[in-house]
Amino acid sequence: MPAAPYQPPKNGAKIIIVGGGSFGLSTAHALSLKAKGYDIHVYDREKIPASDAASTDINKIVRMDYGDDLIYQQLACEALPIWRQWNEEVKAEGKPLVYNETGLLLFSRNGKFPDYERLSMQNIRGAGYGHAIEEFPTPESIVERFPQFSDAVANGFNIAYLNKYAGWCYSTGAVVHLYEKCLRNGVQFHQNGSHSTLKELIVENGGQVKGIRTVDGQEHFADLVILATGAWTAKLIDMEGTLTATGHAVVHFKPDAETCENYFTKDFPVWSGDISYLGYYGFPANHEGKVKVACHAAGYLNMCEDGKVSVPRTKVANPDDTLPHNSLIEYREFFGKFLPKLNELDIADSRVCWYSDSFDGDFIISPHPKYQNLIVATGDSGHGMKFIPIIGYKIAQVVEAVDNEYTRAWAWRSAGKGRLDSMRLLTKTDRQELGKGIARFAKPEELKANAIKAKL
Repeated sequence: MPAAPYQPPKNGAKIIIVGGGSFGLSTAHALSLKAKGYDIHVYDREKIPASDAASTDINKIVRMDYGDDLIYQQLACEALPIWRQWNEEVKAEGKPLVYNETGLLLFSRNGKFPDYERLSMQNIRGAGYGHAIEEFPTPESIVERFPQFSDAVANGFNIAYLNKYAGWCYSTGAVVHLYEKCLRNGVQFHQNGSHSTLKELIVENGGQVKGIRTVDGQEHFADLVILATGAWTAKLIDMEGTLTATGHAVVHFKPDAETCENYFTKDFPVWSGDISYLGYYGFPANHEGKVKVACHAAGYLNMCEDGKVSVPRTKVANPDDTLPHNSLIEYREFFGKFLPKLNELDIADSRVCWYSDSFDGDFIISPHPKYQNLIVATGDSGHGMKFIPIIGYKIAQVVEAVDNEYTRAWAWRSAGKGRLDSMRLLTKTDRQELGKGIARFAKPEELKANAIKAKL
């Protein structure tokens, strides 16, 4: 039965936010700036930054390139000056930059830009940021500016454009920076234990949420609960098929100092290798000399025993996990064509990063239709971190029932066709025929540079 119409919280209301990642912290910070005197409490099962949160990473892309998804382009443009402001703040504290504006170089093949790249350039120019776009219409023009990609160009990645108003964020650093802002604003945190781990919602009268019950059995009452629980959301509450937890393989390299300086640092941008079709993207070396590469594709599922819901499988419970072996093979094959230098290096670290994938790739930030006093802020779909400086202000507008283009775009909606058939399984279930079959994790020795090269 549908819940009663949503009513925004009154002045001084107690608000519980479950989840201290990018959406949860940004929301807490935005609400703490309100003059309404909200009593804000954030609960997280781990110490913030949570080690297995998608937002806890060495870097994420910051871009306004969104094809014809103009709402996200606009949101990224709103976030950009705040990223730059945060840089000034962390510099004053002697900390690494949280935003590195190295540019984003988007490669395409066959001498023609697909719709995503073409529309991105068109709409960025239309928004008044044309001065940030530099096109490389020939293979020679790419190599002249970025000789590190000569092998990629020789293997058909022969057209590109650079968005100079883009780069990468030090995502863990950004989470910590925002966490500290929340602390200064009086946000109360409960973290790292059974006292802070959600067991269930306290629900009365057929759908009225009164608060949360934590694993230690304690009850915590509130006027409003916000679930900002990322890839765990679909397991915690019925999302009516709108969300799926999907895992995506990530690899890190640690080149020696000379290679790092000459190859992955000097004038080296964030890059994507025909992102519309292949999904691969990577970064310059970070302040620790680590080079990350990831792939935005269909991903993996880790189904519950009943086979109904995918749940994250992370290193918190499985510390020996690496990356799926079939992803390792695919990475090494791609590097051979695009960045052979990476095939000379051992994989220093790897993980499966878990998205809260919505069925349509859009965020779901809305009152839940079956409950009162419950808002879900989820559906990051692998592209939420770049908005951490601004997304909380938009979620706060949902909290306060403001009607605008953002709150309408992310409102609750019926699920369309699911994407399970394109995904792969990490674990065996009764649905073994799903997608491309069962994955296994690569063995540590298989992460060495020469382990599979002879087989390629």
